Amino acid sequence: MKQVPTLRFRAALAVAATALVLLYVPLTVLPILDGLLFAAPWIDVARDVGLLAWLALLPATALALVAWLASRLLARFGEERASRWAWALLLLPSLLLVIRQAGRMGWQWTRTVFDVQWQLAPATKLLVLALAAACLVALWRRFGPRLLPAGVQALQGAAGGTTLVLVLALCAIAWNPPHWVPMPSAPVSGGQVEGAKRAPHLIVITIDTVAAADARACDPATVTMPRLARFAQRAHCFERFYTASNFTTSSVSTQETGLLPWTHHANQPDSTMLAAVRGHTVAAQLRADGYRTHSVTDNFLASPRHRGSYADYDSSWVTRTALSGDRYRRWASRLPNTTLPRLLAISLAPLNWADSRLHRGSSSPYESEKVYADVTRLLKQEQPNGRPQFIWAQTLPPHSPYLPPASTRYRLLPPGELERWSDLLPDNIRYRQEQQPLVDKHRLRYQESLMAADAALGDFLDQLERDGWLEHSIVVIGTDHGESFERGFLGHAGPDVHEALVHGPLVIRLPGQQQGQKHSEPVSQADLAPTLLDLVGAPPLPHAEGRSLKPLLAGSALAPEPVFTMTLERQSRFRPIRQGRFAVIDGHEKLVLQMPEKLVHLFDLASAEGESLDLAAQRPERVMALRGLLEQQLQAAERRRQGLGP
Repeated sequence: MKQVPTLRFRAALAVAATALVLLYVPLTVLPILDGLLFAAPWIDVARDVGLLAWLALLPATALALVAWLASRLLARFGEERASRWAWALLLLPSLLLVIRQAGRMGWQWTRTVFDVQWQLAPATKLLVLALAAACLVALWRRFGPRLLPAGVQALQGAAGGTTLVLVLALCAIAWNPPHWVPMPSAPVSGGQVEGAKRAPHLIVITIDTVAAADARACDPATVTMPRLARFAQRAHCFERFYTASNFTTSSVSTQETGLLPWTHHANQPDSTMLAAVRGHTVAAQLRADGYRTHSVTDNFLASPRHRGSYADYDSSWVTRTALSGDRYRRWASRLPNTTLPRLLAISLAPLNWADSRLHRGSSSPYESEKVYADVTRLLKQEQPNGRPQFIWAQTLPPHSPYLPPASTRYRLLPPGELERWSDLLPDNIRYRQEQQPLVDKHRLRYQESLMAADAALGDFLDQLERDGWLEHSIVVIGTDHGESFERGFLGHAGPDVHEALVHGPLVIRLPGQQQGQKHSEPVSQADLAPTLLDLVGAPPLPHAEGRSLKPLLAGSALAPEPVFTMTLERQSRFRPIRQGRFAVIDGHEKLVLQMPEKLVHLFDLASAEGESLDLAAQRPERVMALRGLLEQQLQAAERRRQGLGP
């Protein structure tokens, strides 16, 4: 039996750091490395991975300290036994982390390459975990006495490589240092300004993941969002509002800039907008025109700190959630020109898993009320200064997990099904036709979550009215994208652009408005920024691809224009646009172009069949016209990309 070395703190730190830096960090980064390189130059990625490697020294130090203290406490039973138990205490957590990340990476690779989806029942999952634990115990009992000394010596021998990696990481960080932007302990306000501009306040509320068909915001009889529908009865309600893409980062970048995804290129979850367009935002224009500008959200992907536009806001506040990993990512948002928040989210996935499955197994860690409470506090702080306010709030519910609070749970789906996080199917997956009944039940829980989001929204709107803000504000309520429970796809993101994913609610209320109006024209998410600026008389965005809807709000007609939506997750921002799925909506016709295959589909959205009947063969002239329009816009976007740079 090989003797295990005596555990000393420096040796324990070297072993723990080697396990985390040389094994855990690469296994964490590899699954998303392609996405990072699609969105950022390699030197930025090297710096951010280097930051993660240096942060890995914190848990390595904690592990080494615990193991060293354990060896001191166990020394009375003999140095050899104390060292053996202490080394096991250090290596076991590291080994489990590495095994988990390796398994996760292997599963992602298998799912991508072979397009397989394994959803195990909770009892089956427990059985698999029990078998895995039994195998590990058996292996340890059989080989542990020999493997432990060998593992310690191997990691000690590789410690020089850890030092080299950390030195190279430090060089990358020094060559390309991150920006530190502190977050205040609470949303802060500016002082009173003499002669401040008198203009309506702008309060924009984005409710994450709301499909128009589920919300029915323009229908007073809706059961899922009755408070929003009641508000819409004295506002402008748009029945055909199209988001620019099917996931948050891309779509909210369009909402903020008036630029479509093929121009701003925030087309990966980990992306920032192109550097050249980060100042091309509604917040920047309003700020230059005398507004105070604020962002409040519990979805980090929606925060300007994630997408690169944080400099255009007087405050960009990230609301606390109940997930431990999100708290560390919130800390990392102080380095908003890095992908460290995303890397931390992946590396801390085990912590979030434990939080969600064990601590909060039957409830969502996200609460809309917390975001609205932060906005209310901000408004009270800002009120004395007399400045017009632009506040953009985005709340995550009803986004998955579909675990509504007690106030709305069981209204549509009775107890006994889909009650815990572990009962739910994974996010954003393709499913088999025989799973449709189960997916339909997910939709019911989603609609219950939508009811809770609506109740929180209604309470906030009532608070605005009581505090006197409502009558002096332009209020916009919309979504970033939809949610699919059909066509074999559950969730959002991915390659599809069918209606459930890109058709959402939009309500705009002007100060003092009492008479509601419905609008049936297709409008785009790219229209929001030009509309807001036009309504308050601020300078327009010079390169916006949307148009102002102010004439519609004033009772005039707008000439019909096509609306574009797209998904470009597989398209690198550093290469010409050759991949993705694009849709153009012209009236009630919708053409979808899939690249690079150049497959084309045409649908009549006004027909009973909708997107279930492809009319491309029956209407070749319309296919030719709409495809020509789409390809013309793609070529124009490519010219803009070359002019804007990375």
